[in-house]
Amino acid sequence: MKIKIRIKTLILSVIVLIMTFIWAIPTATLMIAGYLDDRGSEKASLFFEKYASYPTTPNIKSNYLYANSLVRSFTKYTIFFTGWGRGENTSPEDMNKAKQILIDVLAEMPTKNREKDYYIKSYKMLLDIAIATGNAEMLQEWIVFGQNSTDEKLIYTADIYDGFLHHVNGESEAAKAILEKYEETELKDIIFDVLKAEVALLDGKYEEVEIIYEGLYKNNWRELERSFGSGGYDRGHWFDGRFNDLKGDSVIRGTVTYEGKPMPFVEIYVQEAARGISILSRGESYAGITDVNGEFRTLGLKEGLYNVGIGIDGSILTDKELQSSTNKYVELDEEGGEIHFIFKDTIKINSPKPGEKLSGDEFTVSWEEVEDAAYYTVGAVVFYEPFGDRGISTRTYAKDIKGDYKFTETNAVFSINMFRNNPNINVSDSEKEYLGAQAVLGIFLPGVEYPIVVNAFDENNNLITSSLPKMSYYDQIPSITVEGSFTEGENLIYHKNYPAAIEYYENILNEAPDDIDALRYLTRIYGIGWKEGEQNLERAFELGKRYSEILGDWNLLINTVGIMSMSEIKENNELVYAALTEAMKDPDFDNYSFLSRYHISVGDYEKAREALRECETVTDTLIYLNMYFGDYMEAAKNLMSENFYISRLSSNKVKEALESLDENPPEGEELRVFNDFLLKLINGIPYDTGLNVYNETVNQISNSNIKTILDEIYLERNWDIVY
Repeated sequence: MKIKIRIKTLILSVIVLIMTFIWAIPTATLMIAGYLDDRGSEKASLFFEKYASYPTTPNIKSNYLYANSLVRSFTKYTIFFTGWGRGENTSPEDMNKAKQILIDVLAEMPTKNREKDYYIKSYKMLLDIAIATGNAEMLQEWIVFGQNSTDEKLIYTADIYDGFLHHVNGESEAAKAILEKYEETELKDIIFDVLKAEVALLDGKYEEVEIIYEGLYKNNWRELERSFGSGGYDRGHWFDGRFNDLKGDSVIRGTVTYEGKPMPFVEIYVQEAARGISILSRGESYAGITDVNGEFRTLGLKEGLYNVGIGIDGSILTDKELQSSTNKYVELDEEGGEIHFIFKDTIKINSPKPGEKLSGDEFTVSWEEVEDAAYYTVGAVVFYEPFGDRGISTRTYAKDIKGDYKFTETNAVFSINMFRNNPNINVSDSEKEYLGAQAVLGIFLPGVEYPIVVNAFDENNNLITSSLPKMSYYDQIPSITVEGSFTEGENLIYHKNYPAAIEYYENILNEAPDDIDALRYLTRIYGIGWKEGEQNLERAFELGKRYSEILGDWNLLINTVGIMSMSEIKENNELVYAALTEAMKDPDFDNYSFLSRYHISVGDYEKAREALRECETVTDTLIYLNMYFGDYMEAAKNLMSENFYISRLSSNKVKEALESLDENPPEGEELRVFNDFLLKLINGIPYDTGLNVYNETVNQISNSNIKTILDEIYLERNWDIVY
């Protein structure tokens, strides 16, 4: 009897082991992968990979799920000339890996019905990858593959994507013929409706499109994030939020190219021109898309000034930089508008290498020559938390050991101490809102890695390209890490124990009044204020002046007081002027922006204008000052300057209004009201009072040209937006 029980137990144990091997382990692995995927964890793909590699899992399903986890969505990286960001962070390696997995899946036909759906999904995803990565040849190749199949669902998917390709290339009749083929069949699904809506959209049948997308949103809106290689098909939300206000009869045309070659399937976005960009909560919907030749034309838009952007999958941006454009905005009239997006290869930096260690004071940056470059700049990426979060960063220009920051050669030598002696960044602790350590200590702190970036510019100061691509992985680019360690006082600053740091360095000054480190650090701590209400400008000027006199370098003090508000400058104008007077003795003095702010604070507007004329860039303050002094033609030239920053003010309507004012200058009360408004702009109008100032001014103006200028300033300042 005992022997029989043992045999049964053994058999049961074997069965349990077999079931565990066949079912329990892969099921548990899949459950963990799904759990992590739902929470957006990057580790999900590791478990999907384990599930796919398990010998008893369905091959097609498991590999599709693995590929799907590598490419989480096709949400585009959004790029406007006024700003950029968002998008899925899919690496090129993961995109290529997913592509190869799917190709391998399609090499074997499913033998079981339960695998068939995943085979179709794999095929569709491969087509989506071709569109997302702008590979028109790959898309055409795999469309033919599907059309030559004997499976009607596979043929249908291939035909619909063929319809999309015809639609993108402006061949609407061919796209409509494919839609008609499947209109009355049971094969049609969400991608059919998406294509139908897109074709109708191009025909201007907006009501029909809204109805289609409203239905799609109610039924299966998540699938819209994976249609035709894009996440931008939530048109219902877009119609409500933007497009209804933009519809018209004019179109914007242009191209998107990379090193002269076309970039197909790039989405084109349009917004009414304003400062910065505005991304809808569920993403952007495009108003145009590039064809296989990289050319596009938008939907019909009303006349006006537009901010035009593009949407590209982040996986193809890791080796590209976008050239800056002379026309940041597009002014659309009845004849249409035009804009071009030109991507270039990134600059190769020869030295330093990624993660390079530096034991001495100097390091050399060298890079490859860029065609048509008039000069180069070198910068360091500074993360707000030096040893922590790399999500928030800023960039600072680097001056070489000769004090230059524009280089005509392809190499430059830099001194660590120059960065440490003259901090010029202002970062803060994101949690406590304390002054960031690097604002006091400077950059190239011991043990901190600083990525190095080289930019190339043309003779008009337009960016040609950069060593830092649009989608960056900082561990893969050149960087400098300085060896060494903090002193006791520097350690207090780094950990933001500012009361103790102040006491420590004040004690040093009691013994050694000319200690350079103590003077430098306390000037920054007192001058900026280590937290709100803890500023001591009088002490900062006293110590900064002593520091500057010892070294003969006034940059530290000027950089420190340069972030003062206009009221602080006015309150301390004698101290500020004394510092500026000494700093301006340096033949390389170039802080004319701060000099103009000083003159504005004391009401000397002519000298403020003279200072701004010395700046390399043209600012809106200079334009307002020229208008204030009645130099309307100079203001018009400023607006059209290559050196004027991105602004909706640089439009023909503002230029023509200024030219008209030059011919017929305003007089009397109207001139007084306009100039009073300009002075308020020059001195700074808080955002929350801007609308009232505008309304008060415009109600007293009848001159149509002044009203045009006022209205554009109103829109440029976003005073029309109510939060």
